Amino acid sequence: MTSVAGVEPAEAAKVEKPRIRRVGRIVGMAVVLLLVAGAAAWQVAARTAQVELGSASNSGAGATLPDCVPSDGLWAMFGTDEDVVLVQTVRNPSRWPITVISRESEVYRFEPMADDFRDDYLYVKDPVDGAPDPAQTSDRVVIPPDREATMWIVNPQGDVPTADGWSTFGGAHVTLRSLGVEREFYLPLRGTVAVGGADPTAGRLDRALQEACA
Repeated sequence: MTSVAGVEPAEAAKVEKPRIRRVGRIVGMAVVLLLVAGAAAWQVAARTAQVELGSASNSGAGATLPDCVPSDGLWAMFGTDEDVVLVQTVRNPSRWPITVISRESEVYRFEPMADDFRDDYLYVKDPVDGAPDPAQTSDRVVIPPDREATMWIVNPQGDVPTADGWSTFGGAHVTLRSLGVEREFYLPLRGTVAVGGADPTAGRLDRALQEACA
């Protein structure tokens, strides 16, 4: 005759093993779901990362419209006999670093980030005096969260001669690298940059506009 005490442990083991397997499967599925959700969130964050126009800019020797003349988005004007040199900062509003890579490295270049955020607006050179030495800038910069990097814009018109008309430029084509993902991005400038005009240089045009508003 089999005793009750001898049966109960075996029966309990039979019940306990399936229960352990079910708990293990549930935990495993939960881990997989968390990993999938985390990967999806990471991809969304990486592919939607962007930079924006910073808080500082300098039009260098370019002519700017006085307050009495509607600008219609115009930032600065340069004559065909002038070097086009401007500066604007680029801000990273994200919560993680973003690498900005120029796709036109002869035109759009970046200063290295300063150690102190209070130095983000100190240019290596006054743009009125021309472009900095290429060794002082780079084709890319890593912008920490909520910081601004200095971008130089130098002769976007290239060597193409401008006749009586004007050439206009409104943004830079760059590549953004964030969280290991790269994507192309169009970075708007502070406003439209106009280069050309066969008659007055930008300086003469600037003086004429100022006199018109006097």
